Amino acid sequence: MTDRVKEKRIALPWVQPKLCEGCSDCVSACPVHGLEMWETENEGIFVPWLSNPDACIGCGKCEEACTWGAISITTYVEDARLRFLTKRPKGLIVADEKRKFNLREVASNKVAMILCMDCKLHLEEILQNNTANAYILRNAGVLIGDSEIRSLIFATEVLGVKEIYLIGHRDCKIRNADIRTILESVKKKYIKDADESKGRSIKELLKGFKDPEANLVKQAGAIKKSGFISKDIPVHGIMYEEFTGNIFKIF
Repeated sequence: MTDRVKEKRIALPWVQPKLCEGCSDCVSACPVHGLEMWETENEGIFVPWLSNPDACIGCGKCEEACTWGAISITTYVEDARLRFLTKRPKGLIVADEKRKFNLREVASNKVAMILCMDCKLHLEEILQNNTANAYILRNAGVLIGDSEIRSLIFATEVLGVKEIYLIGHRDCKIRNADIRTILESVKKKYIKDADESKGRSIKELLKGFKDPEANLVKQAGAIKKSGFISKDIPVHGIMYEEFTGNIFKIF
């Protein structure tokens, strides 16, 4: 940690998961996008977590936003940092585990890159002119479905793709979207009450996620389970941090 960061950081939020109701008000209140909702060991339960301690400015807005008393600001910064790194929810990468990754360099090879459609991911700028061998697919949330498998089959069988990269990012609107509200809205507008099968299909189609890194692992598994992509073609998971511009390989 730099001296500048040490001087700026006078406190960090301390989360008590047992008091949390999972409303995410604290996440919305954070001006530096340091807090996120992370999945705990109990799958399907999410609590706020300071995923980016180096970004935190100790403003206390998260504590003010919490109506349940689940967050308090502590000046025991090093103890808080240690807790974030040793008792982290599933999917959170320890800072020491991160390694900056040269995505532009790997694009020199025959690769397929699947990333979110979010306009904040300026992949072409990262790759610069090195896109001749990079086949880029975009969708909402880097989810692997029939369309993506079809494209990967053509990419590997026809275009000679030798590696696949799934590229996630933390400030993904799909993560924070109210899927239930969207589902009800779509059903009301486009699905008749009698059409139950269509209702089930749209529910499956609109599935979301909260943990971006765990999502990449899941989608990589979907590619492998499809049975249509050679086991000799590696599937990598990459995280792009839009607030810092850093890119890390997680698997």
